Amino acid sequence: MIDDVFVEQFVKREKTALNAAFKVLSIFATVVIIVFINVIPMLLGINIIFFTGLISIGIGVLCWFVNRRQNIEYEISITNDLFSVSRIIAESKRELLADFNVRECERIAPTTAGTFEEDLKRAEFVLNSTRYRQYEVSDSNWYCFVNSEGIKYVVIFEFKPKMYKSFRRYNPRNTFFMNITNEEKN
Repeated sequence: MIDDVFVEQFVKREKTALNAAFKVLSIFATVVIIVFINVIPMLLGINIIFFTGLISIGIGVLCWFVNRRQNIEYEISITNDLFSVSRIIAESKRELLADFNVRECERIAPTTAGTFEEDLKRAEFVLNSTRYRQYEVSDSNWYCFVNSEGIKYVVIFEFKPKMYKSFRRYNPRNTFFMNITNEEKN
């Protein structure tokens, strides 16, 4: 009897100095704009604090919403031969980015494989679901070159040895061969 394969992986996007700088600058700009739109009418003797207060609340909520959208996670799930990648924004909104059959892959290999650069050139777009904005070429990052419904794209993900079982079972010809011990499979 064949075992079912189910692998689920959550990858949280790393925060960089650029993210922190954006957050600080957006909060600072929000405070400056709120002070500006509330103080200037008062100095001119115009009493529109109700309207400027509503605008201030709206600007504050917008700043909060934009900063919250910086929290990004990726969910990669493999169920037998189905591979799906979803992006979770602010721990609440889920967007399905890719959903394909492992059999549709023209190549499944580590990013260190010699075919990676060639596949990137052939792809229409690249989906990076690793923890870094710029993926690194290493043995721990793998990619799938998918040709689904006439669209060619590359999905880059962080490899777990459990995934290999599904890749080799459902697409043995196009999966990069590697020797995995029984300890790594579990």
